[in-house]
Amino acid sequence: MIDEILIDQQAAPRQLTPEQRAVVQHNIHSPAKVIAVAGAGKTTTLISRIEFLLEQGVAASEIGVFMFNKSAQEEFSERLSQHLKNCGQGRSPSVMTFHGFGLKLCRRLEQQGWLPNAKLLTDDFSLVKMLREALNRLVRKGEKITLQDEKDWLEDVLLFIDQVKASATSAKEVFDALGWSKERQFFPALYEELEDLRKRNNVRFFADLLADPYDLLLDLNEAERHQVHGFVPDFRYLLIDEFQDINPCQYELLKILYPAPCQWMIVGDVQQCIYEWRGASPEIMASQFDRDFQAVDTYPLSTSFRFGHAIGLMASSVISENDPDALVIGEGKSTQVSFARAPKTGKALLGELRAWVESGRALNESAVLVRLYSDMVPVQLALMHKGVPYQLHGDSPLLENRQIRMLMAYLAVIAGALEKPDLFFRRDDVDFLLTVPSLGGSVAQRNTLIQQARQSPHLLPQIIETMADQAEGWRAKKLYERADWLRSLSIYRSDPAQGLAHTLEKLGIYRYFESTSNKDIQTQEKIATCDAFMAYVRGVGGDAESVLTQLATLNEKQADDERGIHLMTIHKSKGLEFNLVLLSGLQEGRFPYYDEDLSAIDNKAASQMASERRLFYVAITRAKQKLVLLETPTPEESKKMKRGDIPRAALKHLALSRFVFEAQPYAVSKITQLWHEKSSEDPIDTEKGILFQRYLNRVEPSPNLVFRHQISDNNKGLKSGDKVRHDQFGQGVVVRQEADGKRMIFVDFGEEGLKRFNPQHTQLVKLSSRA
Repeated sequence: MIDEILIDQQAAPRQLTPEQRAVVQHNIHSPAKVIAVAGAGKTTTLISRIEFLLEQGVAASEIGVFMFNKSAQEEFSERLSQHLKNCGQGRSPSVMTFHGFGLKLCRRLEQQGWLPNAKLLTDDFSLVKMLREALNRLVRKGEKITLQDEKDWLEDVLLFIDQVKASATSAKEVFDALGWSKERQFFPALYEELEDLRKRNNVRFFADLLADPYDLLLDLNEAERHQVHGFVPDFRYLLIDEFQDINPCQYELLKILYPAPCQWMIVGDVQQCIYEWRGASPEIMASQFDRDFQAVDTYPLSTSFRFGHAIGLMASSVISENDPDALVIGEGKSTQVSFARAPKTGKALLGELRAWVESGRALNESAVLVRLYSDMVPVQLALMHKGVPYQLHGDSPLLENRQIRMLMAYLAVIAGALEKPDLFFRRDDVDFLLTVPSLGGSVAQRNTLIQQARQSPHLLPQIIETMADQAEGWRAKKLYERADWLRSLSIYRSDPAQGLAHTLEKLGIYRYFESTSNKDIQTQEKIATCDAFMAYVRGVGGDAESVLTQLATLNEKQADDERGIHLMTIHKSKGLEFNLVLLSGLQEGRFPYYDEDLSAIDNKAASQMASERRLFYVAITRAKQKLVLLETPTPEESKKMKRGDIPRAALKHLALSRFVFEAQPYAVSKITQLWHEKSSEDPIDTEKGILFQRYLNRVEPSPNLVFRHQISDNNKGLKSGDKVRHDQFGQGVVVRQEADGKRMIFVDFGEEGLKRFNPQHTQLVKLSSRA
C-alpha cells in the first residue's frame, strides 16, 4: 500500500490564500471553473467552499460532489465530515464517484421500468469470457479475423470498449478516429456483437453504469426526460473534482440531468489530463464548458504547497509550451533538482538511493517513475540484483512480463530444458516456444500442440516437424527451420546472450512483434524490453543455467515490500507525491514517444506532443524535496542547456528528451542560487526569460535578475545614456536609436568604437538606465 499521501493531504496553509478565498466566496448563482495546479490545496478549498454554501443557507442535500475514484471519494468524505463536525455543521453533502452515481441511477431506472434489470459484473474474466463468445458468433457470421492469437488483440479490444463507452459517438466513429491497424477492423463489429450478447444476458459492466442511462436519455423526449429527473438527487450545486479527466459520456449525462439553474463548479487542470487513451477529453474543460454554460467565472489556484521554486519554475517553463499563460508557483519547501551521477541507469539509481538512505531517509519516501514499462526493466533488475526492496504499482512483476518470459523460455532451451524440463522457470513457458512467433494453424490445433509440448517438452522439435509435414511451401520450410533451431540452441549454453540474440534474429521475433502490434509504440516497447533483459544476461555473464538460477533466486527474494522504493509509470503516479522522485527513460523519441516527429506540421502529432508534455509535467510535480533526472547529458547537450536553448524538433544528435531542455534546468538552478541575493547584473541565458520574470513578479521576496531574453523588450525602451552589455564588445552606452525603418541602435563601446545593431537580432542586455 502506498504510504505517501494524496495531492492535498499535506499540511496546507492554515489561512486560505487570496486565490483560494476567491474560489470559496464565488457567488452562488453562476458557474465557475477553477484551474488548480498540482499541490494547490484543492481539497482544502473545496471543503471551505462547501462550508460557505452551507453558511449561505444551502441545504446539504442540494450539494453533490463528484470524484473520479473510490479512494479519493473516501478520503474527501472523511476530511469533509471531520471539518464540518469541527465547525458545528450537521449533515454532510453527498460525495460520490461517477460509477457510484451511475449504479444508483440504474437501479432507480430499473425499478421504474425504464431500464431492464441487469446484473452488475465486476470481474474482468466475465467480460473476457463474453468477448470470446461474441468473437465466435462473429466468425460464424463470416467475419474475417486476421489476428488468431487472443494475446495479440485482447488488450486492445478492452481499451477500445472503454473508449466507445466513454464517448458520445458510435463504435465505428471511435475506431476511425483512433487510426488503428487494419488487422483490427473487426473491433466495431465485435463491439456490437458484445453489446447484443450483454443485453440478451441482462448484465452490465462498470462502464455501462453510465453508458446505459446516457443511451436511454438520448432516445427520450423532453417530457420523458423530465420524469427521469425525478429519479436523481435534486442537486442545485455540483462540485466536480479532476474535471480535466471527464469523458463525453459522463459530461453529457450530467448536463442532461443537471442543467441550469443548477450551479456547476468544476475543478482541475487541463495540463494534468493524462488519460486521453481511455476516453478523457481535456477539450471539455479547456473550452466546451465555457461554450455550454453562460458567464463562467474562471479562478486560478496557481500556487503549489508541495514543492519549492525550482520545480515551480521548471513546471512553468515546460507547460508554457502548451499554454503560454500557464504559471505554477512553488511555495513549498526548497526542492533540489539534479542529473544522474553515473551514465548507466541501474548504477545511477543505486547511488542515489544509497545517498538517500545514508542521509537518514527511508526508501519508501522515494519513487522511480517511467513513461514506458521497458524503462522499468533495468531498474527492477538492478534493485533485485542488489537486494533493494521495492513496491511495484500497477504492472505485472518483472518475471511475469510476456517478453521476458518468452526469452526465459528460449534461455531454458539453451540450458538444456528439452531434456531437463525443470530448467523452465515455469512449465507453461513452453507455450512461448510455440506461440512467439506463432506457428499458425487453428486455435484448436495450437491448443492440442501446446498440451503435448507441456507433457513432453523433449518432443517439441518433432511436434513442430509434424506441423511442417502437413504444411506446404514457405510455411513448411520455416517450421522445419524452427525445429532444427530448437535442437541446436544448446551450443550457446556458455554464451546465452549470443544465443538469445541469434534466436530473435533467426526466428524473426521482432518482425513478429511488428505484425501483431497495433501501434508502433507497442512494437518498440516489446523490443526495448527484450533488449534490456538481454543486456542484463550479457552483464551477468555465466552459462545459461546459472543465469536462470540467479533469476529464480532473485525472484524468490523479491516480494512486494512496503518498506521499499515505489516503482510505477507516470500514469499511476497521478494524485501521489514523494519526497524523492527519480525519473528514468528521458530519451528523445521515447519520452516524448514518437516514431517520426511531425508535431511541427501535423495537428494530430502536435496534439500528441502536447499530451506527452502534460505527462512530463505531472511527473516532475510529484517531487516534494528532491527530483533526480536519471540521465547524464553529453557535453553538447550540457552546452545547449547552459545557453538556455530549446530544440523545437527532433535532433538526431541529441539523445536527451526535449522536455528536459524545455524545463531549463541550468537557468532555474541559477535563479534559485541567486534567490536570496538582492540583484544580479550578470544575465541568465534562457529562452524563457519573459516567463521567469513573470514568475518572479508573482513572488515576494524575489531577486532582481536580468535575462538574456529581455534583449528585444529592453530595446523597445532603450534611450541615450542607457548602459548595456554585449557578449563580444562588453559594456557600452546607447548613443541613439533610429525613429523609423528597422529602428537601428547605436552603441559606444569605448575602445571598441561605435557599433550599429538591429534590435530584432542584437545581443544587448540592459544594465541600467541613464541617471
